[in-house]
Amino acid sequence: MTHTICRQMCEEKSKDLKATFEANDNRCRYHAKEAEDKKVPLLSQGMCPVAYLNLYPTLFALHLNQDESAIKFNLRDHNIQCPLGSDGVSFKVHRTKAALSPLERGKNLIRKMANIIMPVEVFDKHTHIEAVDEGEGCPLGIKKGDSFYFNLDQTDEFCPAAFNSVYPLLGTGKNNFAVGCPDYRTNVKFSLEEDISRPSKKETANCDNYSSKIKITKVYGDFSIPIERDHWYTLDEVIKICGIRCYASFHVAFPYLYTLYNGGQLGFLTRDRQSAGIGCPNTSSLIKYIVSKDNADQYKFLAQNTNSNCPREIEASEEIFVGNFEKSIPFYYGLYDLYTSLKKIESLGANQQSKADTSITSLKGNTGLVWSIMKLPDVMRS
Repeated sequence: MTHTICRQMCEEKSKDLKATFEANDNRCRYHAKEAEDKKVPLLSQGMCPVAYLNLYPTLFALHLNQDESAIKFNLRDHNIQCPLGSDGVSFKVHRTKAALSPLERGKNLIRKMANIIMPVEVFDKHTHIEAVDEGEGCPLGIKKGDSFYFNLDQTDEFCPAAFNSVYPLLGTGKNNFAVGCPDYRTNVKFSLEEDISRPSKKETANCDNYSSKIKITKVYGDFSIPIERDHWYTLDEVIKICGIRCYASFHVAFPYLYTLYNGGQLGFLTRDRQSAGIGCPNTSSLIKYIVSKDNADQYKFLAQNTNSNCPREIEASEEIFVGNFEKSIPFYYGLYDLYTSLKKIESLGANQQSKADTSITSLKGNTGLVWSIMKLPDVMRS
C-alpha cells in the first residue's frame, strides 16, 4: 500500500510544481534578484523530497566537516532509511574529491588560507546520495544504484538550506504562504502562489500550530529519550518537555547543531566557527537566532529579536537549550525527521484523511526510532 505522504509527492511530481522566489539582492549564490527565471522545481533530480530532508543534516555535516576523524558515525555502515515505511528505499551518503580546474584550485587555495583566520566554506569535495536498497519499491521510481548530488552551485534547483526550511511549509492549497530561507540577510522568500506579496490569511497558524498527536512506537539502539515510549503526546507537550519552544525553528536549527556535533565548522552570518545565524521560516514574524555550541558543550539557539506576531512568543535574548543533546542525538534527529511528514499529514483535507495512524521511521545505521502520527478529524481541531 502506498504511503499517504508518497501519494502527495507523486501528485506534486505529476503537476510539476514549482516555487516562485523573491530576492532582495544578489548575495545568494542560488537565488539572486537579477535571476531571469524566478521559479525552481519542488522535485529536483528525481529525488524524493521527504527522503532528501531525512538525509539533509548528514549531507550538511559532511559538507562542512574538515576533519574526518571528528565525524561521529561510520560512513561505510551508515545507511539511512526512507522515513516512509520499513520496506522503503535505503540510502548511503559519501564524499568524493572535486575535479577542479587550475583556476578553481587557485580559488580554493585562497579559501583555505583565509580559513586559517576566519571560517570560509571550501569547495574541494562533492557529497553524494546513493540508493543502496529499493526495498519493496518506491512510488517515485527511485531504484537501487540511483545517485543524487548535494547541490552547491546549480541555480535552477533549490538551495539545500532553503529547501529544508521551505518545503515542509509549502502547501498545495489554501494553506500555502510565503516561506523564508534561513539566511535572514538575503531574505529570499518562496511561495507556490504567483503573487507572494499576498500571503494566505492562515500564515501565522500554519507556522507552528499542530493538531495531531504523536508517539514513539519502536526504538533501535541505546540512547536517552526525554519522552515516554508508546504514549500519545500533543506537539505542544513534546516541545515543552524538550524545551525547544518552537518546532519550526528547531527544524531549521537541527542541521547546524548536528554539523557542530560532527566536527563541522559554521560561521554563517557570525564569522564564528562554533555558531551560525539563522532565521525561522515565517517571513511575517521573523525571529533571528544564533545557533551554537558553547565551551561547556551545550547546544542552543539564542533569539536575537522578538516579534509581536510570533505564535510562540519568543522573546529577544531568549536562550533555548537543547537538553542532553549528545546523548539524545537519535531522538532529536527523529524529531527533526518527523517535522516534514507531520506538516504533510496535517495539510490533508477532511476528505483525504487516512483512517489509520501514519508511521514515520528515523533510522540511521542501526540506531533510531519509529513515530506514529494520529491526525485528528477536522471537527476536533482547536
